[in-house]
Amino acid sequence: MTGPDHYREGERLLAGQPIHADDLARGVEPGTWPPTQMELLAAQNHFLAALVACLATSQHPDSVAWDKVINQ
Repeated sequence: MTGPDHYREGERLLAGQPIHADDLARGVEPGTWPPTQMELLAAQNHFLAALVACLATSQHPDSVAWDKVINQ
């Protein structure tokens, strides 16, 4: 996963889960369920990974160390 991929995944997790048709049939309001505590923690980890990737690429743009780790 790249830095932008981590950021997008963090945003997805913060958005919560969509409410399905079965939920609407039971009278649940349209929208999304709020994120769970585990989703919030996972989003935080993804945002941290995105920040680390951003800093690493800005500090050492010619480094191939991240490429080696990602593409094992």
